[in-house]
Amino acid sequence: MFSKKEEPPLAVKDRFRIILAVHWRGILCVLVPILAIVILLPFPPESYQWTAYCLIIMAIFWVSECIPLPVTSFLPIIIFPLTGVASTTDVCKAYVNDSIFMFLGSLILAYSVEQSGLHKRLAYCSIRAIGYSHVKLLTAMCIVTTFVSMWITNTAATTMMVPINFAVLKVFEEQKLLQIYVTNSVGEQVASDITTCYFCTATFSATIGGIGTLVGTATNLVFKGLFITQFPDAPELLSFPKFSAFGIPYMIILDFFMLLYMCVVYIGVLRPKSETAKKSKISPEGIKAAAKTVNADYARLGRITFWEYMVILLFGGAMVAFFCRSPQLFPGWGDLIKDYFDLKDEKFVRDSALAALVAFMMFLFPSNLSFFKNCKAKFYEDLPTTRVPSVLNWKKLITELPYSFTFLLGGGFALSDAARKTGLNQKIGEFLQELKILPNIIILLILIIFVVLITNIASNVAVCNVLAPISMQLAKEIGQNPLWYVIASGFSSSYCFMFPVGTPGNLVVQSAAKIPTPKMIKAGLGPTISTIIITWLAVYFYAPIIWPELHYMPEWANK
Repeated sequence: MFSKKEEPPLAVKDRFRIILAVHWRGILCVLVPILAIVILLPFPPESYQWTAYCLIIMAIFWVSECIPLPVTSFLPIIIFPLTGVASTTDVCKAYVNDSIFMFLGSLILAYSVEQSGLHKRLAYCSIRAIGYSHVKLLTAMCIVTTFVSMWITNTAATTMMVPINFAVLKVFEEQKLLQIYVTNSVGEQVASDITTCYFCTATFSATIGGIGTLVGTATNLVFKGLFITQFPDAPELLSFPKFSAFGIPYMIILDFFMLLYMCVVYIGVLRPKSETAKKSKISPEGIKAAAKTVNADYARLGRITFWEYMVILLFGGAMVAFFCRSPQLFPGWGDLIKDYFDLKDEKFVRDSALAALVAFMMFLFPSNLSFFKNCKAKFYEDLPTTRVPSVLNWKKLITELPYSFTFLLGGGFALSDAARKTGLNQKIGEFLQELKILPNIIILLILIIFVVLITNIASNVAVCNVLAPISMQLAKEIGQNPLWYVIASGFSSSYCFMFPVGTPGNLVVQSAAKIPTPKMIKAGLGPTISTIIITWLAVYFYAPIIWPELHYMPEWANK
């Protein structure tokens, strides 16, 4: 018999490395709460120390994702009542409020576009209208994805473009004009440069499009909710019209420079003699083949359906109504309700009421007109056997709706409220007073750079939850309007371009197109730099045009 060769024993260093690689999340979950006890010294701790303890644990758990993000958000419900910071009732109110229902309502409205297929029709129409060269296709994709992402989630807008990108690239590959995949040094099939360009442009456009409207991405509603929580006496400064008046022009400029970078680096625009430009040139035969494929896919969609008409009517009507609630340019329907009932609260009716109303109507109204055909039935067999489906399918919706994000938002609101009431914000502000010696324009640049870098390695919503309240307190301590700083940190927390972990859209394209992280870093480096510069200039020079009160310290900020 042959004796089995004994394996050499593992060295302590190797054993520790393997255990750490496998169990680092569990180790972090145990060590962080223990090490954070330092914050509670000297005993007995004050309420603000317990709030800081909770903040540190949540921030590390959110950044590392050692446990699911929504589960981390339960910590305020556990810690605050047990330590006397706030009652269970008061903490739980943060998890069900106006901003939460606005977030859920916007998601429900967005899913109506997906379920009806209207977003695909819009994408194909735009591609057919703009053209089939690489520059034209990328421009069409950028415009469509950005526009769609203004109204539905960034992840959904990105996912929408995945099959369309593959269809177009497949045609070009069949014409031997490009390769979708190439083999790397270890023999794996990974995305080629042109594939990386198409798919990264899609997710970057969705990220940028999310800042155009208040409902475009969760971080918008997060920083608005945090602002309302911290300054309940403030007027409604982040209304839908004002938000879009700032966000849309700013979004268009960001898109232009992002697209320019992608075209210069991957298509050879402005470099006509480069190898990249020569490789990316498409022959007339390739253009015809691409047009044939897109036209065939569009033809499969058929004529626009009654379902899509209903979505256009309800969704489009909701967007118009959001703008007209209290536009401050003329009396809106919200103002009329307030005046009719002689109410003193300027914020008595908010956007969440409208979002809930339109969502309710989407479950009430039919998605087709078969009911009227049933009324004309002459035989028993012609009578209906199933109900007429509504514009939104509830059973399908609840399987896809990321409702767990409401816990993430609620956890941030609860933390922000406790930090304000216990005095933690003042303590943080005292620490940040050292920045007072710097000019305001420099402080804003530092804040934007810091938030953009952090949000590349952590969840956008989690970063916004942690840094937006700190930025508002910093503004108070140095004598600046907190709205100015929450706009800077709130918008900046959306911009994850270089790493896949910061936003689900990046993960979608990385997994779908097999994009290596180094290639995504290269693609996202240019948009990251241009976004930091444009955000800095837009926040400092353009934001005060939309919000003239940014240049002085308002009375509500000192309460």
